[in-house]
Amino acid sequence: MMLTRDQWALTAAGLLLAANIVVPAAFGDLYPFTSGPMFRDAPTRYCNYRLYGPAGQLLDAEVFLAHRIYDGNPVGYGVGIKPPAVLEEFGRERDEAYCRQHVIARLAEEANRGFPFVEIEQEVVGAIGSQRVGVIRRDRWRVENPHYENRR
Repeated sequence: MMLTRDQWALTAAGLLLAANIVVPAAFGDLYPFTSGPMFRDAPTRYCNYRLYGPAGQLLDAEVFLAHRIYDGNPVGYGVGIKPPAVLEEFGRERDEAYCRQHVIARLAEEANRGFPFVEIEQEVVGAIGSQRVGVIRRDRWRVENPHYENRR
């Protein structure tokens, strides 16, 4: 029995759809098939972080590992490499002690020892009522640098 061009196309499409279900279930994530539906962790709030130097200048969030790496999947899921441990974990609100500890660890790095202190601004974003999302709270903490080296 010979298949027509239309029958071949339908068969190929059916096999691709079946593979989207079978491959992740049998083998886990195997490019291009994945079981990771976007936003499956259903975050209800997140935080934006900004870091400021002694003169009030905005510092590069990536240098302090305070940038967002969230892509809609749980952090580290389906990316092929393990991302660095950043301060911002989408869907999670960090407390002051955790933020301070994270920043102090970054201040220990050679490139950051010239700052006598930095300030962390945490902006918590979440539901405001039932129909809006916005800033719930802003906190700002000054973190003294125990590794400060005056380079004058």
